[in-house]
Amino acid sequence: MNKICFLVLLCCSCIQSIYAQFDKWTIHQAYNNTALVAETPNYVFAVADSSLYAYGKEDQSLTTYSKKNGLSDNKIKVIRYHANKHTLVIGYRNGNIDLWNESGIYNLPYLKNSTSIQDKTINDIYFSDNYAYISAQVGIVVVNLTKQEITDTYRIGAVRSACIIGNTLYALTSTGIRQGKLDDNLLDESNWSDLTIQTDQFELSSIIKIADFQNKLCMCVSAKGVYYLNNNKVTRFLLDYNLSGMKVENGKLMAFTPYGFYVSTDLVNFQTITGGLNSLKDVTYLQTADTYWLACGTNGIMGVKKKSGSNSYDTLVDGLTINSPKRNYAWDLKYEGGKLWVTGGGRWLNRYFRTNTIMTYANGQWINYDEQKIAKQLNAYYIQDALNLAVDPNDPTHTYVAYYGEGILELKNDTVLNWYNLTNSPLETSLGTDSRYIRIGSTTLDKDGNLWITNCNSTYSIKILTTDGQWIKYTNSAIANTEIIDKILITKQGYKFVNFVHSSKPGLFALNDNGTITDQSDDVSEYYAAVSDNQGNTLDANLFYCMTEDKDGYIWAGTNIGPIVCYNPSKIEDLRFNRIVLADESDYLLNGVRVNAIAVDGSNQKWIATDGSGVFLVNADGTEVIENFTTDNSPLPSNSINSIAINPESGEVFFAADGYGVLSYQGEATEGKENYSDIHAYPNPVRPDFDDKVIITGLMSNSNVKITDIAGNLVYQTKSVGGQVSWNCRNSKGSRVATGVYLVLAATPESKESVVTKIMVVK
Repeated sequence: MNKICFLVLLCCSCIQSIYAQFDKWTIHQAYNNTALVAETPNYVFAVADSSLYAYGKEDQSLTTYSKKNGLSDNKIKVIRYHANKHTLVIGYRNGNIDLWNESGIYNLPYLKNSTSIQDKTINDIYFSDNYAYISAQVGIVVVNLTKQEITDTYRIGAVRSACIIGNTLYALTSTGIRQGKLDDNLLDESNWSDLTIQTDQFELSSIIKIADFQNKLCMCVSAKGVYYLNNNKVTRFLLDYNLSGMKVENGKLMAFTPYGFYVSTDLVNFQTITGGLNSLKDVTYLQTADTYWLACGTNGIMGVKKKSGSNSYDTLVDGLTINSPKRNYAWDLKYEGGKLWVTGGGRWLNRYFRTNTIMTYANGQWINYDEQKIAKQLNAYYIQDALNLAVDPNDPTHTYVAYYGEGILELKNDTVLNWYNLTNSPLETSLGTDSRYIRIGSTTLDKDGNLWITNCNSTYSIKILTTDGQWIKYTNSAIANTEIIDKILITKQGYKFVNFVHSSKPGLFALNDNGTITDQSDDVSEYYAAVSDNQGNTLDANLFYCMTEDKDGYIWAGTNIGPIVCYNPSKIEDLRFNRIVLADESDYLLNGVRVNAIAVDGSNQKWIATDGSGVFLVNADGTEVIENFTTDNSPLPSNSINSIAINPESGEVFFAADGYGVLSYQGEATEGKENYSDIHAYPNPVRPDFDDKVIITGLMSNSNVKITDIAGNLVYQTKSVGGQVSWNCRNSKGSRVATGVYLVLAATPESKESVVTKIMVVK
């Protein structure tokens, strides 16, 4: 049992994080589709897209929760609140369990960490006295909420839900209901037996939930209704063919459909609450008479109070939603036009069949493109798997989106300008004449505005749409009919590099078109199934997952053996790639680690995303590892990160953890400016209670920065990381400086030193 000391009281209004080391991180998880709710005295907790948030009933606040502020894991499957123990029990998809009470969050990772259990999914939670009976794919896990420990695990196979009546524990499986006496050794599966239920009203496999209510075993039957056992006879209590769930809380049985819910206190009568609901997914009730809290899908949390003598209700609150990404799909990231772009498709040899997902983030707000609106413009044709996009530098609302199946959409915001497919372009399909197999690897715009396209499984793997609407099919037999052709990197010098990610066609392709894209006779190109280093040694790198150009014009490639660098990118026919030796000469940088993405920050440092080892920040030449963020020392939800993008103005680094969403880290490196005309220091003035670093931004790259007092005495000296430095308001001895005005002087190695700004410090 691990205890995370987290000063959050479920029954008070003070919610604080102790994870100060996570302050630089921001979690951008989806909170779009609310599916679960649990009411506590002062909060209504909800789960949307497997992420937790809460509504404060007293202050009307909305607060999100993640690993950054106390939770132990990601992807929540179920939550329930035990009123007597004041404990919120959180079950995760991977078997992890959190107990959240007045004294903190206690983590029970037994099931998650078990090496003998394959499927660790948690399905439901049931309370009896001071115990939580957690239904899981392995069976039933019994948790003592007083001791905050797991006491038993009954391995009887997958259990959907459980309950106790008298001295009998009932477990719902996919084929029926099993039972065991609590005073027997239920660790021994032979002490369990099948409950005989004779009925022609429904199939036992259609039971989706069981519960004890009024000392009766109640059964929620999908698309049927609620039934209960009375002297071994099945009695129907409620009939509704839309029924989707049932819950018993605090003396009330609640059964619900997407359009309303039923409430009973006696298994004789029930109240019906309907009207205006069309996406109800869960209901919770704690103690306030006739007041219920609902999980309403994309409408978020809803609070209702039933009107006396009526089936209708008064709305207490409605539409409580969090601005967030629409989904946790995050295949590719791009920062262009002052905003982050996220495309949420996916592919390997086959497509992922993911809903058309395009999302942007700027100024703290997410905007999600409306796939329904786009589909209507395409005559209800629902395209899927948006892999990446190219942003028009002259109009950031104008994009070209690559789809792994349906070709290319040219959009103005979410308005379709053109749909390039088999009927109006030379794009090719991978399967006969099937228009759902136009597999586009990427779209990229060159400096002249021409659109470069990679087309998988086609005779002409590279195609170009010129600014005047002309299509060019690039001819090269070496890369024809490539199963997966990925992205095109266009360098500052105009060279093109294409990476290949599958063993059926490994390596990379390099092209110098000499600025004449309509005339291929002067092109210089080379396909490399393998690459060599400067000494002529052939590298084991053959799968190229990414390529990027750094500020020195070198090409960094992420491969199956780690990052490698090309220092002669202009020599198209004789490219050499070299592995990077660490400064201590102990090994190559990330030796043997698959690298999915590399991004260059304002100081030419490299952020490297790996498949299984987290994220690395290395210095400009890669000889020194500055940071390595993993799930163990950061809020990263996975050690496999597939894309990185950097805001050049702020230095914020965004990571795509596909299936988990987007995270960002506040890096220190920003793009350097051309002069010192726009220097800012914040906060300024620095108050006595401020104990963090002052940020000085807007500097020229590689500036030498000095901070002095008003008399000219040197207090601090450093070199800018790109266009930014930080200062902790302390002198060389580590003491906080005295109250006063401090001068910031900056100069590049080629320029004269001058005062660029002032900082007022109050001790």
